[in-house]
Amino acid sequence: MALTASLLLLMVFCLSSYTHHSSIGIDHDVQTDSGILHYYYRVNLTGYGSVLVGYGSRMVRADQNRSLERFDPAGALFKPAQTRPEVKTVWNRLGFWCVNSSKPVSVFWVGVPGWLLVLWGAGLFLMVSRTVKK
Repeated sequence: MALTASLLLLMVFCLSSYTHHSSIGIDHDVQTDSGILHYYYRVNLTGYGSVLVGYGSRMVRADQNRSLERFDPAGALFKPAQTRPEVKTVWNRLGFWCVNSSKPVSVFWVGVPGWLLVLWGAGLFLMVSRTVKK
């Protein structure tokens, strides 16, 4: 029953990735000489149909009023859709992404279309339901 509910929830979130942005992950800050390096790790349902997994970072000015976040759970549910990055290939148009950059700061994202995860979840659901019936 719990697996069924989890798979249904996965399907709802993946299908919503075509209209709304949702994400879950953690944030982590590191003090450097030039400020604070803010890292974020996410599973990101983009709002333009792709599901991305990866991390990014950005440099933030040090602020005396703000403490370092060594471990901060982060998330967003059903926010307005994000702007899609520039489509450079047919694979991008289909919903597959690979973003890997080290300049100006480190970023790495791998993405698949939401419909692919829905098909995977449906297949897993059918496989599990047949196994349970036997």
